Amino acid sequence: MQGYEELMWIDSDVVFDPDDVERLRAHGLPITCGIYPKKGPRQFACEFLSGTPGIRFGKNGGPVEIRFCGFGFTHTRKPLYQTVARQLRLPMCNQRFNSPLVPYFEPMVIDDPGGKWSISEDYAFCERARRCGFKVVADTRIRLWHVGSYGYGWEDAGRDPERYADYTFAIPGAQGGEPVPALQTGPPPSEGFTEDWFSYNVPVWERILAPFKGRPVSALEIGVFEGRSTVWFLDHVLTHPEATLTWVDTFGGGAEHMAMDLNGLEARFRANAARFGAKVCGHVGRSQDVLRGMKGEPFDLVYVDGSHEAADVLADAVLAWPLLKVGGVLGFDDYGWKGMPEAVQRPAMAVDAFLGCMKGKFEEIHRGYQVWVRKTG
Repeated sequence: MQGYEELMWIDSDVVFDPDDVERLRAHGLPITCGIYPKKGPRQFACEFLSGTPGIRFGKNGGPVEIRFCGFGFTHTRKPLYQTVARQLRLPMCNQRFNSPLVPYFEPMVIDDPGGKWSISEDYAFCERARRCGFKVVADTRIRLWHVGSYGYGWEDAGRDPERYADYTFAIPGAQGGEPVPALQTGPPPSEGFTEDWFSYNVPVWERILAPFKGRPVSALEIGVFEGRSTVWFLDHVLTHPEATLTWVDTFGGGAEHMAMDLNGLEARFRANAARFGAKVCGHVGRSQDVLRGMKGEPFDLVYVDGSHEAADVLADAVLAWPLLKVGGVLGFDDYGWKGMPEAVQRPAMAVDAFLGCMKGKFEEIHRGYQVWVRKTG
């Protein structure tokens, strides 16, 4: 994937809504997919997790962890490939033919409760990803059509096939239980997490932030949402008793959150961060207003993940830079995000403009879906 951060796999015989490509990308996860039926047998081209009683599709569907997926409509990100190759020590093959490849998709034999199972390319990729700690997530709101031959009989002349906005598939042989995803019948939870746009960043963060671990450093996080990254900072980096984190958020979301229920978001964040006590403090408000009023010791670490509008990202960067110590690091989330159609609605334009203005005053330490730099002057 040299030169690319994301890879979308789409089979030529799968019909899809183009908006569903963006739906998968918007999850921000290492591997996500849509589910479609096989041709012929009454089965899906995937393997559900053992014990799953049923799957909800359509308007009551959503993200569901599965075991394996067919790659007819699957979105992947570069860190997934890098991590799998590194952790499983996959070799570089076929270099003497001038067509080097890493055998991510090499078929394999695995142990299964029913005995040995020889799995083909797509399932083998998923198995390797799962061995490295990744989850394979299907969005069951996505409707796909697997196009093939069909024998029409007299029944088809007298009726149209039934289609449903909501459909629950009962998995044969499964024990009783509630299908997944669970129906949302009440308000969002008061604590915990409902989204995960962060975990795929962990390998990058572990490398970049290792020098700060266990030291009395201070961090500034612009945009916290439910606090998943905040909690990770405090659990894995800001572990010194005197290390602190300052946050800023409106808890009002942006254009990309219009379809989400944000009621209770601030309370959920505070509940998730409560166990860290006085190590965490923050401000509810627009980041530009809050940053202008900040004084005192500068920060060792600044993470920008607030508004995705380019103008707002640029303002956050300009105002946060004087608050960052020389030698400190500045991170931008969603540099590779394409969830809105116009460039001015996405962070990349702002990040490029800011770094262009600061040429000679920083060292770039990572560029991918996120961008991280170290301040040198």
